[in-house]
Amino acid sequence: MVQISKGIFYIGADDKNLDLFESQYAVPEGMSYNSYLIKDKKIAIMDTADRRVGETWLRNLEEALEGSTPDYLVVHHMEPDHSALIGEVAKKYPGIQIVASAKAIQLLGQFAPGQAFNTLAVKEGDTLPLGEHELRFFAAPMVHWP
Repeated sequence: MVQISKGIFYIGADDKNLDLFESQYAVPEGMSYNSYLIKDKKIAIMDTADRRVGETWLRNLEEALEGSTPDYLVVHHMEPDHSALIGEVAKKYPGIQIVASAKAIQLLGQFAPGQAFNTLAVKEGDTLPLGEHELRFFAAPMVHWP
């Protein structure tokens, strides 16, 4: 866990043992799963991580939370390297609201079959006030692909 600025923490984790991203792109230095926590009047987790680094990610989350309970888990997109731990987070924090696009919400069951989720669908231009911070949502399909 690393504090980036007031109220914003990097809680991601590195996987130095992964040699191929998406089973096709060489990553000789491994992979970094970026995830953040925003602590304000409301607390938002920004993505989770791959199950391969789940213990490290959950430890980073707990350390950054310092006993607080998160209000939101913002899901940017539904790939296992960013979303594998959604079910664990929802079980640990039953009151948490999963914030995602309507399409992403439809896919939640693939990551935690049979599990119920408290969801908030957001669309282009929607905002989510956290206190001093405000999140604004934009669609960016395929933005991270080469």
